[in-house]
Amino acid sequence: MSQMHDLNFFVKLALAFAVMAVAWLVPGWRFGVPFAVLCVLVLWAIGVPGLRGYVKGALLLTAMVMASWLVNLFFQGVGIGDALPVAAAMAARLIATTAAFYFVMETSSPGSILAAASAARLPPIATLVLSLTFGIIPMLRDDFERIADAQRARGMEVDDVALPTKLRFALARGVPLLVQAIRMAHAISFSLAIYGFDLKRNRTTWRNVGLMVEPRFPWKDTNDET
Repeated sequence: MSQMHDLNFFVKLALAFAVMAVAWLVPGWRFGVPFAVLCVLVLWAIGVPGLRGYVKGALLLTAMVMASWLVNLFFQGVGIGDALPVAAAMAARLIATTAAFYFVMETSSPGSILAAASAARLPPIATLVLSLTFGIIPMLRDDFERIADAQRARGMEVDDVALPTKLRFALARGVPLLVQAIRMAHAISFSLAIYGFDLKRNRTTWRNVGLMVEPRFPWKDTNDET
């Protein structure tokens, strides 16, 4: 698993886009569903952290996507027999896509993203967007779980309930999560202003960045030179 963490961020990002392309190009649910299951099994095989929470979210996403597509196709006059494969294929594509980028987020630290972006000489705004996007999403997920724990502490059962109730409670977490996201964005912008972030100023990296990301530059013992 440590090798996955040390893999260059852009290599992992390219792999995620490749998986996404395959997920959206495979025809129908007969190929899409096994491919989505395979993506989740790969996450389990390489030991990506937080997989249990991802699987719960993926199942919830599958239910919501299939329900929305079935309702949408029903109002378009499509029978349930024809609508179900379409909904299953769309849900499978989304699961495979989210699994690929979940791998990138869980195995990429903000420092490794900054190092890879700086070594690639990306524009400062691109470096900032990449580091914030892949760094903030895990933090928001942790906030989402803390909100759920607070709901449990106040007597709101969010686990052993029916799916419609679980969806309603999940939506109830959206408002405090949005407030927390706005506060986090304000704190980040304030910190950047304090530290003098300037889009016109180039940055350097303190890491060796190639196919793998090395945590520090090699050094020699001064005693060996004497």
